[in-house]
Amino acid sequence: MSSESRHQPGPAAPDLDKAVRLDFTNETGERIEYETRVSLIDVPRSDEDRRPVGRMSVTSFVRQLDGHADPARPVLVLFNGGPIVASTALLLSGIGPKRAAFSDDLTAPVRDSFHLEDSPSSLLTVCDLLVMDAIGCGYGRYEQDVDVESKYTAREDARQFAEAAARWMVLEGRETSPLYILGESYGTVRAPLMAKALLELGDTAIAPAGVILMGTTTNIQEVHDRLRSVVAPASSLPLMAAVAWYHHKGSLDAADWREAIDHAREYAYGPYLHALYTGSRLPAEERRAVAAELERITGIKTAEWLKNRLNISKDRFRSMLLEDDGDVLGVYDARYKATASPTYPVDPSSSRVEPVLSACVHLFYNDLLGVDRAITHVEAPGDVWSVWDWSVGAPSDSVSAGEKKSPFDEFDYAGAVEYCLQQVAGFRLMVVNGCYDTITTVGASDALIASIDAPEGSVVQRIYPAGHMTYTDRESSVSLNHDLADFVTGR
Repeated sequence: MSSESRHQPGPAAPDLDKAVRLDFTNETGERIEYETRVSLIDVPRSDEDRRPVGRMSVTSFVRQLDGHADPARPVLVLFNGGPIVASTALLLSGIGPKRAAFSDDLTAPVRDSFHLEDSPSSLLTVCDLLVMDAIGCGYGRYEQDVDVESKYTAREDARQFAEAAARWMVLEGRETSPLYILGESYGTVRAPLMAKALLELGDTAIAPAGVILMGTTTNIQEVHDRLRSVVAPASSLPLMAAVAWYHHKGSLDAADWREAIDHAREYAYGPYLHALYTGSRLPAEERRAVAAELERITGIKTAEWLKNRLNISKDRFRSMLLEDDGDVLGVYDARYKATASPTYPVDPSSSRVEPVLSACVHLFYNDLLGVDRAITHVEAPGDVWSVWDWSVGAPSDSVSAGEKKSPFDEFDYAGAVEYCLQQVAGFRLMVVNGCYDTITTVGASDALIASIDAPEGSVVQRIYPAGHMTYTDRESSVSLNHDLADFVTGR
């Protein structure tokens, strides 16, 4: 890639910073008035160089009480992952006042969902919201003289988000507001690093009140389905149990998905993990007994488990469970199924969700907020994964600075949130999963929580009957919002 091609100059900054006053009626019948706007916030290049490296696109939702904002209300920052994608999914999740109206019927035509609706359970009742897009996404762009690829690092990314959030807090006079951070997917790497970065800002250091990790990749290197891993299969079993129960293929004695998960956890972290570590030394009779129990839990035949040495990856599982019907399950939400293709990879969850978000983001910005349709809203700037620097600069990094980095090297992202839990009085952590998510699983979250040395009562875990984007399921969305409200208000 040439030096010139790495620069991504954007058009002159569009005039976006126009407030729109709206309202909705919450679950208790209370009318909630709020102000929303999309702003471009200058992000400095470093602590030493305060010239803008670019502008971050930030969409705010601020409740109006007697026509004014309350400067002491909590603020919740939200962002998706990528590493670099727009936060469209969270913007339209219903955590804010608007929700993309995904159909409760998973087989309904996609176009049934191409509209926005109010979200009566929105967190705007209890806190203000700040939806942030990484620079290069949404309406934000880098300055023309910036080598964009050099900014694709975990540390720089977290610093930019910390700087932009702090700048918004100062501009809006919100320095005394408790600040919470919610990151989804790769955002669960960014959120801990951002929380620590906020403490270290030179001009406006902020002590965050808490972090919410939704669909966690924070410990991805420990639970990734690597060849010969003996930890990953155990962490994947609760997912498989929930999915098998949903499709009536396994865990048939469970009353519901919770019971299916709980039994799978008990077996996975005990007898199954023991069998995996024993490996080829496990007596044949015991091996067959383990395989038979895995069939009972997952619906995958005993012979398949034996053939695969008791280790079937999540990706193979989603193609095997309904193989007799010719179907494959969704990657991000295994409730969805579609006909398997011999030619193309199939993810029925993405093909159901992404078109809805793509349509509804225009309904939100262009029709509701009045942003000119000629101004491009960027969902993702292209291939970032292949050039991303995953290191955090800590002693635990397993590769030296400047070397090629991988997300599966030893980078202690959880260390940043553990630091905040131990050093920031009152700081709390919430870990959220959809039980049908084959990418970021319940078992992975269990492993993350187990690895953190946290004060008693400072960590909350919640699981919902949905996929990676928990809020695409209406019932799960409402439950999630209730739990988030309790977390933010300390209930």
